[in-house]
Amino acid sequence: MTLEIVPATLADAEKLGDICYRAFDDVSRRHGFESDFESPAIGLMAVASSIRSEDSYSVAALDESVLAGSNFIRTPDDVGGIGPISIDPDRQGRGIGRALMEDVLRHARENGIERVRLMQDAFNMGSLSLYASLGFETRAAAALLVPPPVDVPEVRPATPDDMDAVERLSTEIYGVNRRREVEELAASPFQAFVYEKEGRVAAYFIPGIPGHGVGETEEALALAVLGAMKHVAPPFARAFCPLAEGDLLRRFLEAGCKVRKVMNLMTLGHYEEPQGPWMPSVGF
Repeated sequence: MTLEIVPATLADAEKLGDICYRAFDDVSRRHGFESDFESPAIGLMAVASSIRSEDSYSVAALDESVLAGSNFIRTPDDVGGIGPISIDPDRQGRGIGRALMEDVLRHARENGIERVRLMQDAFNMGSLSLYASLGFETRAAAALLVPPPVDVPEVRPATPDDMDAVERLSTEIYGVNRRREVEELAASPFQAFVYEKEGRVAAYFIPGIPGHGVGETEEALALAVLGAMKHVAPPFARAFCPLAEGDLLRRFLEAGCKVRKVMNLMTLGHYEEPQGPWMPSVGF
């Protein structure tokens, strides 16, 4: 086998998007779960947006000169979030996934990215073993929820004037400033929403698996999530809730949220436990 890791380009996006769709569909269905990528168009969107992003390092694998998979690490702020990583189902078991992971981790080391994170499907023992062998630690399990839309008048789309509040909340709770990430996603289907209480932003949330959220209280974060669902298309009506946040999870279940699967937040490098109600993204 001749394996080469090369930069991923927009010329590769359609092929790599199809591989991404088929790879996630294959592994999810083999384990009895629905795929995160509901159509080839969603796979193409995920791959193309990562390649286009100025904050993304994008690579593809060539197996015998044929495109076989891709991987990405995005660093809009202080942490590198890995994914989606995907390998053609017909070419798995050849070490392609390890090579793609080793390349993005090399990029992180060489560019001073000291904190790297990802979300791993808890049902996928192959990826769990790979990431653990590369040094990743499992920090938290999170339920991927499908929340119902709820009318919450205090929830509205975030504006540039809200970014100071986003910076304050993310830094206080995550220990990481996620302002640039929120600003970058504003031009995509994954725009942020804020929940206002008594004239101030008490929580923000980005719907969909690329999104995340934090709040001053569990109630504020839950309302931000449920209220945002009124404004998003069904394929993007998703949110992660850490299983250790039991009271927050129960709020969502009582509101009619459905649990789709469980994923593990895994980290490499320094990690600080969030200091308040929080929700991860598929990156971290």
